[in-house]
Amino acid sequence: MYDFDRKVDRVSTNDLKWHSKAVESYLHREVPEDMIPMWLADTDFACAPHIVEALKRRVEKEIFGYCAPMGDFYKAICYWQKVQFGWDIQPDWISYIPSVVAGINVAVRTFTDEGDGVIIQQPVYDPFATIVKNDNRVIVNNGLVVRDGRYEMNFEELEILASKPQNKLLVLCSPHNPAGRVWERDELIRVAEICLKNDVMIVTDEIHGDIVYEGHKHTPLLSLDERYAEKFIYLSAPGKTFNIAGLKGSYSIIPNTDIREAFEKMQVTMSLDVKNTFGIEGIIAAYTPEGREWMKEELAYMQANVDYVEQFVRDKMPKASMIRPEGTFLCWIDLSGYGYGDEGIFKRIVLDEAVICVPGTWFGPGGEEHLRVNVGCPRMMLEEAMERICRGLSK
Repeated sequence: MYDFDRKVDRVSTNDLKWHSKAVESYLHREVPEDMIPMWLADTDFACAPHIVEALKRRVEKEIFGYCAPMGDFYKAICYWQKVQFGWDIQPDWISYIPSVVAGINVAVRTFTDEGDGVIIQQPVYDPFATIVKNDNRVIVNNGLVVRDGRYEMNFEELEILASKPQNKLLVLCSPHNPAGRVWERDELIRVAEICLKNDVMIVTDEIHGDIVYEGHKHTPLLSLDERYAEKFIYLSAPGKTFNIAGLKGSYSIIPNTDIREAFEKMQVTMSLDVKNTFGIEGIIAAYTPEGREWMKEELAYMQANVDYVEQFVRDKMPKASMIRPEGTFLCWIDLSGYGYGDEGIFKRIVLDEAVICVPGTWFGPGGEEHLRVNVGCPRMMLEEAMERICRGLSK
């Protein structure tokens, strides 16, 4: 049994989430010492012991020059895809990338030109929109819709958008951040078929694929059909699952040789081809039977945290609502019932109560008057954060 209630000192470790200067830059004001930072999507749990031990063994080798992934790296990813998702992949489909966000950037620059449209599904993780803007492409929003208390894709609109020749690529967030949807098989097939028919490349960000709760199942898009594997790009990492994002170890899976070679060539052009020694070691250590056992306990703990937030919102925040996440460690809370507006919510919760959350507007249209709360933390920290949020809204 692992102790997920244990508080780990993150102030003295240069962790961005707890770094006062980083938070002050985000807020444009000083932050109190008793802040509760929940703005970054990493967890506050101690790293799995077997990963820590693997990194220690690597440190003891006393040399940290340029490196390259070898056989164990590829075997680990092949193992994980098989045992987690039942997907048989080949080692030569895999490429090391420093982060999933970097991989999206590489794909956008490789497979679209300036002025082309890139489809995203807002409200969604903000770097998607930032990459598109910074690369001088056009954001094309195929916004999610809420039907019967559940976020869904707007396939009718997607059909229209994908048919326009200037729209060349879609970035799919699967599972979805911040909506918490774990897309079902038929939904994935439908979006894939629309894009195949219209020659739209799909780049699928599946970094939260391991973090799925009871009653739901994550399926890698490329595993559903050989045609998808030949046309689309899969990106993932153990960073969210095992809280090792700082090791900068992620990967792409691209079965099509021509697409993979073009992708890797752009990596070199963008100077994103240098590998991280500890990123490689982290992936090898995480994707093991020991990693699966640790992850199962983490998931059970976080599911209990989701239960707590859901009950808290129901009992103590009557003007709020929350669509229960099917995956991710992020709760997406609708505070529009309070009538405070985005600025009022930000002031009452983030500025006045020092619960450093990400406001919904950060995720684009559809995020208005929402708040994303990270439940990947010890229960005591979550309880204090929710009490403060409730207090701020009640003033």
